[in-house]
Amino acid sequence: MRRTIVICLLLVMMVACRLSPSTTAPLDNPTLVQTEAKTLNLTLIQHASCPWAYFWCVVETGIHDAAQDLGVEVTIRRPHTFDPDAVTRLIEAAVETRPDAIGVAVIDPDQFRAPLTKAVQKFNIPVIAYNAGSGPEQDNIPYRAYIGPDERQGGYEAGKRLLAESPPGIKGACINHQPGALNLEARCQGFFDALSESDIEAERVNITPNPAESKKILQRYLSKNPETDLFLTLGPEAAVPFYEVIRNRKGAYSHGTFDLSRTILTAIEQGTTLFAIDQQPYLEGYLTVQWLTWIQRHGFSPPSPIISTGPSFIDRSNVNLIQEQVGQFR
Repeated sequence: MRRTIVICLLLVMMVACRLSPSTTAPLDNPTLVQTEAKTLNLTLIQHASCPWAYFWCVVETGIHDAAQDLGVEVTIRRPHTFDPDAVTRLIEAAVETRPDAIGVAVIDPDQFRAPLTKAVQKFNIPVIAYNAGSGPEQDNIPYRAYIGPDERQGGYEAGKRLLAESPPGIKGACINHQPGALNLEARCQGFFDALSESDIEAERVNITPNPAESKKILQRYLSKNPETDLFLTLGPEAAVPFYEVIRNRKGAYSHGTFDLSRTILTAIEQGTTLFAIDQQPYLEGYLTVQWLTWIQRHGFSPPSPIISTGPSFIDRSNVNLIQEQVGQFR
């Protein structure tokens, strides 16, 4: 009899626990919670895409894998070329279609603030920033969380590492393939901060996504500034033309870069590049879809307004492991 009573009490407690909200997953807004029987439609808005930017192929692999794993529909919107104004129009159009949730790379918080605030406050659409952003407080946009790297810290650590692993530097150059993208500008600023602490001059070299045009710009820059010996590129689009130009240079130099490609990993193996800074783009895509789905289905809250995916360093010590993941997770 006593055993029967205990079992009954346990069953009552289990039912009560299932019916009451979890203390570890508070509901920010119970009206958002959807049943899994309803297919969620998510819209993700980027400033670049696969295949013309290798980095975004990895991000989009994460997006599609998460969509398949979680059983949601994802639409990716992006302009044909880097254009913050075009991205703003894509955000405005997406908000008017009322998707279940929105993810967006916040490359320009001032431009994106009005439509994203409208999405959240007027239409109650959950928003997450991914790849580019500084967090909801600093961007002054009421999105749930930013998923991506600390860009300025990444640039700072890159500068410090170049200084530590190189002969005393004379002058630095931050080579930016997307001038105006605030996340890339932050990388350069961190780099400048690190070099200024050692009283080393550094400047920004703006190129374009066009490799042939970028090569000419870099050739002109190096011919006018032969003393520059510390180089930071901000992605494969900048690293590839840099490699073509620097191979003819006489004298020592040190190079680091952001993001990965097979060309960059080969350069690390050969010693042409000291390191690459990885922000784990697969995770940026996967976690964005995952959190938007969890918010809508379960009312979960992200654990922090900033979910960091980097920076981390890839160099000769771990390049072999990374080679195995290129094209899918890196």
